[in-house]
Amino acid sequence: MPSLSNSLTEIYMNNKFYCYSAKMSHFIRAFDIKYVEVGFNAKSGTRYHVFEKSEKLDKVIALYNSVKHTI
Repeated sequence: MPSLSNSLTEIYMNNKFYCYSAKMSHFIRAFDIKYVEVGFNAKSGTRYHVFEKSEKLDKVIALYNSVKHTI
């Protein structure tokens, strides 16, 4: 049986988008979507930005994926 703590962590993580790509992060922020947290991966030291998941974010990510190899 999962603990309440694990369940809350899963809910929290399911509502967040962890972006490890600097280019994608800049692209997302250009659409006036603010990140809620910045962190560093403990193993690699790579910086990441955390965004709240939303319909607008989904559309911006889809747009980024459709143009990322054309620019």
